[in-house]
Amino acid sequence: MYDHDDSTPNNAQGLARRTVLGFAAAGAAGLLLTAGARPGGVIPGAVNRMWDAIVIGAGASGLGAARVLADAGRRVLVLEARDRIGGRMWTDRTSMSIPIERGAELVHGTTVSTWELIDRLGLSTRRQTTVFGRLRPDSPWIDGSTFESLHFPLGAPSLPNGLPDPLDGETALTWLERVGIAPDNYPILLAAIEVDTEQFDVLPADHIVGTVADALAVQDLSGPFPPEEYGDYRVIGGYDQVLQPLSTGLALVRGARVHTVEHRRGRVDVHSTLGSFKAKSLVVALPGGVLKNGDVTFDPPLPADRRDAFQEIEYLPVFKGILEFAQPVLPVGHPVPRAWDIMTTFSKNPPSLWNGSLGTPGYAGEVVVAWMTGGRAQELLDLPEAQRFQAALENVRAAAGDRGLEYVHASTYDWSKDEFARGAYPGPFSRRSGLNGPIEGTIFWAGMVTSTIHSSRNSGIAAANAVLAELALR
Repeated sequence: MYDHDDSTPNNAQGLARRTVLGFAAAGAAGLLLTAGARPGGVIPGAVNRMWDAIVIGAGASGLGAARVLADAGRRVLVLEARDRIGGRMWTDRTSMSIPIERGAELVHGTTVSTWELIDRLGLSTRRQTTVFGRLRPDSPWIDGSTFESLHFPLGAPSLPNGLPDPLDGETALTWLERVGIAPDNYPILLAAIEVDTEQFDVLPADHIVGTVADALAVQDLSGPFPPEEYGDYRVIGGYDQVLQPLSTGLALVRGARVHTVEHRRGRVDVHSTLGSFKAKSLVVALPGGVLKNGDVTFDPPLPADRRDAFQEIEYLPVFKGILEFAQPVLPVGHPVPRAWDIMTTFSKNPPSLWNGSLGTPGYAGEVVVAWMTGGRAQELLDLPEAQRFQAALENVRAAAGDRGLEYVHASTYDWSKDEFARGAYPGPFSRRSGLNGPIEGTIFWAGMVTSTIHSSRNSGIAAANAVLAELALR
């Protein structure tokens, strides 16, 4: 993952930063021990204590909620099923020579709430700025920060009556065919949409109309886009470092898999593999896929409309393959600068590559992340792992023009097979509304269908503030 961007900028520059430019993509979750955290045991007295709130899940949303509650002086207990914190933020510090991100990787802009944590800790970041794409291996590389990335390679279509509106149920592919835009005439920023969502034979047409309109409006322009503030950033040394200020000092139990929640107004009894706990309120900060699968039983059952809403959560297939090379992959004189951030060859699967090591002090190798989403990602996930790595390597070799390239380490992770996540992040058809309303002023919800670290944390903060307001009335 990834850290998919929830926002959808409407202008060409913003589009560039979100698609080709950002293919979206804790003091160490594995290293950090929060005060009171237990790797597989119960905090003394936790079972008998009446907590003001219990938070289920120690991802960004759960930690965001717990931090607000604890800072407000409330007694809060966090229960985490895994042996680590972070959820789908997972910085792996053992598989390669430098930390790699198996899940969330990108910070989307400098105005999001995550940046306050980065500044507080004084962390170093790398903005993705050197971004190139091409339709096929025999196509020229195009700088994704220029108006040329919105040019039609075979010429703009003739539309004397303007762009037609999409028909009801029309896919992006069918609409593009009706408009007269063939795949070999896609601007690279249009092609990029398929890499960060579903492919055009599935994606509704209204997801791409604005991009085509933007492209038609700039066919006579060339050179760099005007400067803008939006950008995607990697945290040098591991994204999980931002979890440290959220988790420090919390009463947190790892290895506690919650299976049943008994509830009535003003009281919950939470039953887990490490015992039962009671509280005045509950924040459920679990992925929507876990709730959809019924991994937690609520007694009495949740209202039927809420249960039905969970069943309408749909996760997007995501492939993220990570290859480590002993040296930089691009030769001197390559059309793409050696200090590259993103290279995408859209005819390849996986098509997108980003540099996961640029900016790491003292590191002589190169970590390349291969990325795809949607149905074509599922095709990769259905392959044996070795074949997934080979597909990623073939794109690196094609991008570098070097058939002899070999990786020294490789890693991938299928989040749909993770029983504590059951998916990477919600896709374009997932339900996102009507999921977060409190139940009897006692059960509150965070996360579920968020797809960035900052939106996850923000949802936890919102849930915590709702809990505090409710507790103040009692």
